[in-house]
Amino acid sequence: MSESTTNNQTRMPESVSIAELSTTLSRARCPQPTQLKRMRQSLSQHGQMTPVIAVERSRKLELVDGFKRRAAALQMGWKSLLVSRRPLDDRAQWVAMLALNRASSMSVLEEALILRELVQAGMMQTEVAQLVGRHKTWVCRRLGLIERLHPDLLEWVRTGLLSPGTARRLYVLPPGNQVEIAAVVKQQNLSTQQAELLVSLWHKTSDPEVRRFLLTSPLEALQHAKPDDPATAIDPRLTPRGQTLQRSLRILQGVMARALNTLRPAPTTSDLEILTPDLRTVARILPALLEAVGTASRSSSCAERNATTATPAS
Repeated sequence: MSESTTNNQTRMPESVSIAELSTTLSRARCPQPTQLKRMRQSLSQHGQMTPVIAVERSRKLELVDGFKRRAAALQMGWKSLLVSRRPLDDRAQWVAMLALNRASSMSVLEEALILRELVQAGMMQTEVAQLVGRHKTWVCRRLGLIERLHPDLLEWVRTGLLSPGTARRLYVLPPGNQVEIAAVVKQQNLSTQQAELLVSLWHKTSDPEVRRFLLTSPLEALQHAKPDDPATAIDPRLTPRGQTLQRSLRILQGVMARALNTLRPAPTTSDLEILTPDLRTVARILPALLEAVGTASRSSSCAERNATTATPAS
């Protein structure tokens, strides 16, 4: 028989020692340092405005809602908190955790952790969706996040080393690369938006050298990249001028190939009469373009030879 059937009345809030509040269910919560800081400020200025929610389990009080309040109060040296006991069974406690935080700052990752608890309790995803009042695709997307996120990163989020938002950007990568890029994000203190752009740049190339550059010089790569530019596949190692040139050269490659296909065989006489001004303009510009491309190509070849033959100074 569930506890909800044996205790149909919620008790009035009471003062309970913080030490008596078990936090086993906190495995589904990921409080961030900034959240705890704001909670300490709130408790300091306003006191405890609402009681935390707990359920009685084996003569122990198991915290269901109020983990940030408990942690902040403990850091401030408080000895007790106002607690409201609720008659919740094993499934209802998770549903309550979702419902009580739906309008607050619960992250997508935390939602996913709670949904996983319900699935691990033997429920089908469709049943979970009905229970929490959500569409089944909402449940599926969040469970997919948990399944694809590297376990180490999940622990990083729980301990505040990585924000849930950043973790959500990383799970699209293979597990090994998730950890690799997460380490770069943490080391360089990148924002969630910067992490998302870095992942995008990683996806747009399979060149090992470019990917190595993204890991060793992420800030430089991000500085050169333009997230709103459809040509973000441009090599991020290039300077802005180099990126502009690479875009132009790639446009030229496509345009020249298309122009050659339409010039062979020659267009009709009537078309050529109309196209004569454009053909003459291109004929006048092409020699200068070919000369500039040839000079750059020769300089590149010379630089490669020098780099190959160079020996370290003794």
